[in-house]
Amino acid sequence: MAQAVAAMLAGAALLAPAAQAGDCGLDAARLESIHAIDKAVVDRGFAPGIVTSIYCEGRPVLTHAHGLADAARQQAITPEHLFRIYSMTKPVTSVAAMILADEGKLGLDDPVARFIPEFGTATVYDAAQPGGATLARAVTVRDLLRHTAGVTYRGTDNAVQKMYVKRGIDNGGGAVVVPEDDSKPVAGLGEMASRIAGIPLLGQPGERFTYGNSTDVLGRVVEVASGQSLGAFMDERIFKPLEMRDTSFVVSAGNQARLSAAYWAKSAAKGDARILKAAETGALERGSFSIAEDPTKSVFAKPRGIEFGGAGLVSSAADYQRFLQMLLAGGSAGGKRIVSAAAVAEMTRNQLPETALANPQMVAQGLGFGLGFATIVDPAKAPAPVSPSFYFWGGAASTYFWVDPERRLSGVVMTQVFGGDVSAFYVDILKQAYPPAPVKTAAAATPQNIN
Repeated sequence: MAQAVAAMLAGAALLAPAAQAGDCGLDAARLESIHAIDKAVVDRGFAPGIVTSIYCEGRPVLTHAHGLADAARQQAITPEHLFRIYSMTKPVTSVAAMILADEGKLGLDDPVARFIPEFGTATVYDAAQPGGATLARAVTVRDLLRHTAGVTYRGTDNAVQKMYVKRGIDNGGGAVVVPEDDSKPVAGLGEMASRIAGIPLLGQPGERFTYGNSTDVLGRVVEVASGQSLGAFMDERIFKPLEMRDTSFVVSAGNQARLSAAYWAKSAAKGDARILKAAETGALERGSFSIAEDPTKSVFAKPRGIEFGGAGLVSSAADYQRFLQMLLAGGSAGGKRIVSAAAVAEMTRNQLPETALANPQMVAQGLGFGLGFATIVDPAKAPAPVSPSFYFWGGAASTYFWVDPERRLSGVVMTQVFGGDVSAFYVDILKQAYPPAPVKTAAAATPQNIN
């Protein structure tokens, strides 16, 4: 126990200013404040452990680990630990699709039915029409990338989500899901995409932002267009060139000791549906958690029948930073071109039409969505003073990342907690990474020369 505590305290001091933090507006005081936020997450019971990594100009200014990766075994967390990144898989799958778009093997406005024929007979849910309504237009690859395909997740909120449950469609957790219609469990990504196509869409293509299994369907499009499995394509075209040795759909036997435990939060706070939870963290009641998955029994430690493009990867903070640095560099890293700069620009601008932007979560925080990332359309509504070029996303177990091309800044925050209030502390980290812009007086303003 004493050794674990000593290691935990040592990890808390892993501040690594390898670049000049001031170049990105991160002075020593702000770095120390981020350190204190991480410590509060653990000390106040919101997560057993946390790893935060911030890069400026492509170099680390902060690499910080605090707490435990496995509370039951008192294993100290380190920057080398592996995390189930869930929906942080989506940007990787989206880049895979854009690589194929660069090569002309798919088009963003191609009908998905070109790759998955069952989408050619897809319908839209209509309670008044038992067979569903006719599509106003075809579902496209772009719809999958920006979540306007009408594809949802399993659940109980509406009739379509209940159909996903009945047909055995998983959200990406990896466990075998038994269908309720007496059919066999889904055996592979191709079968999963076909079953989804046979369930009515939640809305007309392009009509609204609907978060769900769209990126899993996109993963199948990547397989068909490339002639490879999704994992093999990612490994060959993304992971190996970027030296992302810790990122995969299956944790190897040699790396299983590095996999963090996962937990359920027991939060007394009221639910908050906002994508970026801007709560007053000082007022939150102390958190607590219970085990969700023992790393020694993890479904991620053995091959699964489906490589979920929406939620299936395991990675480390350093590996994910390699992916982000490639994006910041316009699609290349170390002299290796992964995806075109034009593709990155297309991915990181808002792609939602006005009807889809009306999503209440989006409107409240000035957000849009590109091709795999959330974007900023109204910086004044953002919970932190971020740049207009800022884009981000996160994962179900309280993992987060952001990229800011204007500031040349990127960040990764890793915990393993489902639910709870870690996201509010993530917003606090953003507030420290983005000091408010100084107010310019009229006397200090620079005159504009207008021809």
